[in-house]
Amino acid sequence: MAFICDCRPLNHTTVDTLIIPVFTDDASAPQALDGLAPAADDRIRAILGSPEMSGKSGQLIPLRLPVGAGVERVILAGVGAAEKLTAQTIREAVAAAIRSVGPSGARRFGIVPRYGSLAPTDFAQAAVIGAHLASFAPDSYRSEDARPIRIEALTFLTPTADHPRLDEAIRRGSVIGESINFARFLVNEPGNRLTPTDLAHHAQEMANEVGLQTEILNEDKMRDLGMEALLAVARGSTEEPRLITTRYAAAGGGGETIALIGKGITFDTGGISLKPAENMEKMKYDMAGGAAVLGAMRAIAQLKPGVNVIGIVPSCENMPSGKATRPGDVVRSMLGKTIEIINTDAEGRLILCDAIAYARRLGATCLVDLATLTGAIAIALGLRYAGLFSHHSDLAEDLQAAARAADERIWPMPLDREYRELIKSDIADIKNVGGKHGGSITAAWFLREFAGDVPWAHLDIANVAWNAENKPHMPKGPTGFGVGTLTEFVMARARR
Repeated sequence: MAFICDCRPLNHTTVDTLIIPVFTDDASAPQALDGLAPAADDRIRAILGSPEMSGKSGQLIPLRLPVGAGVERVILAGVGAAEKLTAQTIREAVAAAIRSVGPSGARRFGIVPRYGSLAPTDFAQAAVIGAHLASFAPDSYRSEDARPIRIEALTFLTPTADHPRLDEAIRRGSVIGESINFARFLVNEPGNRLTPTDLAHHAQEMANEVGLQTEILNEDKMRDLGMEALLAVARGSTEEPRLITTRYAAAGGGGETIALIGKGITFDTGGISLKPAENMEKMKYDMAGGAAVLGAMRAIAQLKPGVNVIGIVPSCENMPSGKATRPGDVVRSMLGKTIEIINTDAEGRLILCDAIAYARRLGATCLVDLATLTGAIAIALGLRYAGLFSHHSDLAEDLQAAARAADERIWPMPLDREYRELIKSDIADIKNVGGKHGGSITAAWFLREFAGDVPWAHLDIANVAWNAENKPHMPKGPTGFGVGTLTEFVMARARR
């Protein structure tokens, strides 16, 4: 949902809700907030330093103001120590503040920038992203009791001299925030409303909107290219597979061609190796890697970096039927490697290996794939860090820096050659699972086999793509993880 973001003095705007970040130091010096909301000065002074508002990160106190005060309410949002302020803290504080009052009808928000240790531009971008994240409604199919958050404006109440340096940060935050929500929308759609064909349609619409080139391959074209691994996964479903390619061409040609590749399984039953029924409804989110790639491509097209980027999303359903691939079947990948399929629920690596080979054919000089690939990554890293695998140290460092800039968390994982032994097949070049030990690592090794000498990195996001419980700044549901990291990665590569 788009809304107006701008800068102006409080007396030159109309807001119904004023968000004031509160530092821990304000508890002992409450006069620091004097005059920000004159009608509430006494109440703010009285509450600062109390257990309810000590400035601790995550604290929120809404104050209703009398008629004629200029704003309807003030929200005090604790953000911790000024000298340790982070973009993540601001993003989450703004999102939580808006989510706390948005369902009751608040529409026009103002925020008092208090930068602490942050650069003003970082503060502004984070606040705008937070507002966009707050506006996403995961319960869009609810017909009763729905109380959507409808933001009309977010205004930074700053001195006029601050406006020029914040304007570009606000625009960038809007582009990234909207793109994250686009990815969240795709992930949130049920499997009956987002088939591979539907995903391709949304990708085409998005590309037309922002000026990307697109190419959608159907089953016949994939067969002509020798993509047996991808088609093996699609065989059990009546829904046709699609290979979605979006292209951003940099002005002047660009020095390299980055391929962003995202797993697009729109529903995953596990195939013949059927998953347990419990929680299978969440397997609509098995295309979160593909959604992140499409969201990042949406942002990249608008931010216009000086580097060429290709977004590739192999998409199909993984279903059991009389036509489905069996455990023990052997298929030949586009690259020519033969694959013994031990477990049909290890399908993500099968569609990605052909997509990686296709990216190489298109001339990619750098490969980054994202996938909800393994449950094992949650065992290794919990629910906060995505796993990073790469055979190229510089690329891995660039992705870690991009993740920090995007306030997303990734953690480097080992990729020692000994793990390659676990996916040796007795009858083919490689098998698609390597046993119960190191499952995320052997899955990454499988993908590495198809990258060849091209710098490659893999992000396993199975543990971070879906928020399992409601949080003040984000509801239960899709997170949009990866959009920010991929966007920051591409922008940083373009600045080299």
